[in-house]
Amino acid sequence: MARIEICLLEDVPANGNRAFVAEGVSILLCRSGAGVFALENMCSHATAALEGGRMKGPFLFCPLHGMRIDVRDGCPSGQLTTRRVRTYPATLEDGRVFVEIG
Repeated sequence: MARIEICLLEDVPANGNRAFVAEGVSILLCRSGAGVFALENMCSHATAALEGGRMKGPFLFCPLHGMRIDVRDGCPSGQLTTRRVRTYPATLEDGRVFVEIG
């Protein structure tokens, strides 16, 4: 796995999210009170970008149809799908966000 610096923590809004492209992959960084998490920027139900979805605690709501996704493990809630959204290990060091891709 490649460990890549994605951005500064301040580039991701508190209780929000922002997409970045790294190694040709669209990564969605989600920031909640529990930390910063990295997911594939693609809904597992409908191939729609997750960026801009509402955050509530550790949950992201797909902006297309409102499916709730746990950003800690990519698990969806509800009846639309049981397929997880791919997650990537994310770490924070000195205010910088790193993600392991591979």
